[in-house]
Amino acid sequence: MKHKLTIRNIVEFLDSRGAFRWMSDEMYLQFMFRIKMHNKLNLSNPTTFSEKIQWLKLNDRRPEYTTMVDKYAVKKYVSDIIGEEYIIPTLGVWEKFEDIDFSSLPDQFVLKCTHDSGGLVICRDKSKLDMDATKRKIEKCLKRNYYWMGREWPYKNVPPRIIAEAYMENNQIHDLRNYRFFAFDGVVKALFNSPEHQNSSEKTKFDFFNMDFRPLNYKNYNPDAVVLPKKPDTFNRMRELTEKLSKEISQVRVDFYEVNDRTYFGELTFAHRSGMMPFEPDERDKTFGEWIKLSDDNQGGYLLISNGFVIYIHEMVNELSDYKFYCFNGRPILCQVIKNRTTHETIDYFNMDWQHQEIKGLNTPYKPHFEGRIFAPYNFEWMKNTAALLSKNIPFIRVDFYEIQDKPFFGELTFFPASGIGSFCPDKWNNYLGEMTELAI
Repeated sequence: MKHKLTIRNIVEFLDSRGAFRWMSDEMYLQFMFRIKMHNKLNLSNPTTFSEKIQWLKLNDRRPEYTTMVDKYAVKKYVSDIIGEEYIIPTLGVWEKFEDIDFSSLPDQFVLKCTHDSGGLVICRDKSKLDMDATKRKIEKCLKRNYYWMGREWPYKNVPPRIIAEAYMENNQIHDLRNYRFFAFDGVVKALFNSPEHQNSSEKTKFDFFNMDFRPLNYKNYNPDAVVLPKKPDTFNRMRELTEKLSKEISQVRVDFYEVNDRTYFGELTFAHRSGMMPFEPDERDKTFGEWIKLSDDNQGGYLLISNGFVIYIHEMVNELSDYKFYCFNGRPILCQVIKNRTTHETIDYFNMDWQHQEIKGLNTPYKPHFEGRIFAPYNFEWMKNTAALLSKNIPFIRVDFYEIQDKPFFGELTFFPASGIGSFCPDKWNNYLGEMTELAI
């Protein structure tokens, strides 16, 4: 069956190929909202669910959200809140497909990529698993940064990994049904559920329910089921767990499975269908939107000081990192990263290709290197180029920046870091940076 070619199809195809990565997050969301929702995105006074989801993408960026969407790291996060008995057992975790020891896995299992949506392979019989197709799918997903497909910020810095989980199946339906609860500041308002016995040749059917498990006259792309599913036996327990996991979060979708009268956690989702799938009727988009209360704490603004100078007033950032560029006559050479400027949690150095350098800095107490990968700031190229401009014709200067909500901010200019008293370790860096400093003697 041929698909009708539409502007939306063309844009989505180009988007999947990275054609719009040059756009800022706000520009991208404005553009995509117009294409997919056929409306102008109102970010100054959002009222609908779809508009508020886009606003939250830009303004609600708590560091813990990255953990909460990581399909491996979220398990400990959730188990610490509701208990390990609700977590599907993990059989293994790997960074590369070739590292998976399939001989150690049971006959039935599930493979997932930890950093995206869609990187899933269900194996019901290992002897029949198409290994080539599995490898192609997983490796394709490993190369993808899901953040770019909708600018859902929590996915941006999730490390790409593969996990194997225990295979789960409800004996009554010989399948696994997903119950998706919409919660708003710890209050559960609606359930999104797919009935059993789906026909693979048809569009998957979904239904909305209220908390009395009465069907709601809502549609969100998928058609209603012909036969409504029965209320799950563990419905009340799933609702209680959702309330615990969604406290102090303006909105989040919490997914659970019911397996033979037991409840298992699925995932957390901060942007249901990326907030870009129309509701039917249109009023339901406003109904969901009324349930999201946007905090004034997240909103920033600008205060004009004098011509050309502004102060940006923003939400307090608990783990704000410094990016300090060591520059020589307009040439940035080294970037010192102080992770969490409040606690100086770690101090690391990177070259201009963002390759980690084993260096201990000037007069700096020892700080352990960050365990894991430190990602380059979103505006690294801008910072590097701006540092080059600011340091032009200056033998040496250090140019400091911050990044808040994916926006770069100037920090300060420093001519004498640590007053120049002390040395870099190992000595080769002390000597190299000395050679880079050209003195007019």
